Amino acid sequence: MSRIIVVNGSPRKNGVDSNIASMISEEFPKEGHDVDIVNICDLNIGGCRGCMSCRKTGVCVQDDDMNQLIDRIRKNDMLILMAPIYFAAENGQTKILIDRFTSAFTEKRPLGNVRFSSVLLTCADPNGSTVFAASLKRICDVMGYLKIENHDDGHILGGLSPDTVRESPAVKEYLEGLKSLLD
Repeated sequence: MSRIIVVNGSPRKNGVDSNIASMISEEFPKEGHDVDIVNICDLNIGGCRGCMSCRKTGVCVQDDDMNQLIDRIRKNDMLILMAPIYFAAENGQTKILIDRFTSAFTEKRPLGNVRFSSVLLTCADPNGSTVFAASLKRICDVMGYLKIENHDDGHILGGLSPDTVRESPAVKEYLEGLKSLLD
């Protein structure tokens, strides 16, 4: 059994990312996994100030939800980071989260128990997997910087709508890939 945290960067409560997160929370417990979903748009996370105080103290000086989120992530075996593409890159809330991971770098394993990760970007463009490949690679590189041992090469699912997610062969294939990553 693994503990999985899904960090959803989309502000849309009933959007594509939220629907995929719901599918994960419905399917993975059947396989014996615990699933925790975090919607970062519900949290108060300010942008990195670049002060580098976290390098000395191990925590960010900002009194917001990021330090607690990092602690929450560290208790899991797998991190799934999901974000919509807005204007050719992950949305702003997700970029802020990624920047704030800087404060996790005081440990040998910055994200504690996390041994597996997956990055999922979603977009309206059906050709998104080729158009936005550079954005995906950059975020997957971050998973490597965070010293997560087993991470997939990331995924971009394009051309989906909230109405088509549950029947999408691409989404089903993505979920099967996650399961095999954990095996």
